[in-house]
Amino acid sequence: MEKLHSKTSVFITGINGFTGIHLEKYLLKKGYAVFGIVNKKSKDKNHFVCDLLDKSTLFNILNKVKPDFIYHLAAVSFVNDSNKLNMYNVNVFGTLNLLSSITELNLKPRKILIASSAAVYGNQNKEVLDESMNPLPVNHYGNSKLVMENMVRTYFNKLDIFFVRPFNYTGIGQNTNFLIPKIVWHFKEKKKNIELGNIEVFREFNDVRDVVKTYHRLMKSNLKSDVINVCSGQEISLKEIISKMELISNHKIQIKVNPKFVRQNEIKILKGSVTKLRKVMPLKKTIFKYDISDTLKEMYNFLEFTSE
Repeated sequence: MEKLHSKTSVFITGINGFTGIHLEKYLLKKGYAVFGIVNKKSKDKNHFVCDLLDKSTLFNILNKVKPDFIYHLAAVSFVNDSNKLNMYNVNVFGTLNLLSSITELNLKPRKILIASSAAVYGNQNKEVLDESMNPLPVNHYGNSKLVMENMVRTYFNKLDIFFVRPFNYTGIGQNTNFLIPKIVWHFKEKKKNIELGNIEVFREFNDVRDVVKTYHRLMKSNLKSDVINVCSGQEISLKEIISKMELISNHKIQIKVNPKFVRQNEIKILKGSVTKLRKVMPLKKTIFKYDISDTLKEMYNFLEFTSE
């Protein structure tokens, strides 16, 4: 079967998800032919409706596209999702369906990026997390990603694959189930109060545009059969996020600490090590350029929030 395109092609699972939308936009500007799978019917002819667990449909789509690069982003990513069985099915077996389809078709993509998560590290009792640490996930999401990583390693001798472990990132279009969009939405709606956990903790909150740019640059690197943090190494407290939103919105909000959102033995500061990332991408001094204040302002000024 002939390819659907003449340009260098990219295939994105979860192309209509938060990260996928930003990645597609970025890659189209770079001149790639971009294809992907979605969970709902799309007007875009390059978007194919497919459940990752439907291997037959996935197989046929890959046979049509024959992509040069593959970004595997599709996953159940909300930590508190109640359907844990579905989380493991999609995150583990959906990924294996993708890789087995590629090998059965004898496709030879130049590189495959598999999105894992910094959630695999769990509680390390250290402020800076690096790739050499033994993963100790503390929730089903992190564990499903770790199981996925372990199973995917069996394909290292067959395909050019690497894992990314992104730390927290946000931006326009992120679901309000997630922390930063939830905070921004409460300010946008001029709510009187908001329920949060410990606001004295410091975490990374990077911009999705920096993340997709880093993904693209890693695709052009020599990284293979390896794992790498996608992070800035810059932390900020939730308390400071709240202060920034008060300035942006000219609105004050009362913080109510919900014990359900407070983790025991929570580490005050948590961020990723950028040492390996800088070695792989040494040409740029500043890998992550967007300031959180600008990201928050853009999110606040953006009129639509998704809660699907």
